[in-house]
Amino acid sequence: MNLFRFFPPATRVPASLLALGLLLSGCGYQVGEIRPTAMKGIRTIAVQNFGNNSYEPRLETLAADTLIKQFQQDGTYTVVSDIRADAILYGEIAKVQRRSLRSLLDNVLATDEFQLEVTVFYDLTDRVTGRSIKSGTIIGRTSFFTSPDLQQDERQAMPLAIQDAANQIVSTVTEGF
Repeated sequence: MNLFRFFPPATRVPASLLALGLLLSGCGYQVGEIRPTAMKGIRTIAVQNFGNNSYEPRLETLAADTLIKQFQQDGTYTVVSDIRADAILYGEIAKVQRRSLRSLLDNVLATDEFQLEVTVFYDLTDRVTGRSIKSGTIIGRTSFFTSPDLQQDERQAMPLAIQDAANQIVSTVTEGF
């Protein structure tokens, strides 16, 4: 029996694609949540305010807020308060480094572009047992060009480096690697 005789010629290609999609829908792929093995029972996460061992002031709140926003944007885990959370994420900003990437063409001693690195330690612990689920060190990076006000340039690049670190932490927690 020819199923395509019921469709006009203009709709035969989309109908055949629909039929192919229906046939391949049972090939082992699944839609929905796939969590890492260590995170099977975790649905909600609380993010504590970070510690700051660097010499840069007020980074701890920026890092915690950025991480919360990144978890909310990802959507795998719900961010809640400490009492309602299945797991609590603790973090600490270990150091902030500025490295020279590119020097000026006519003066090799003057830097034209810097790389900013923010080193962050994190530890995700089970709220009930206190057992560490996942921990590690992440380095958030960004680069910036210099102007006469180097401190202002670095201050403007800091949220970008922290955003990179938050992206890495969220992907490590949600994907398991």
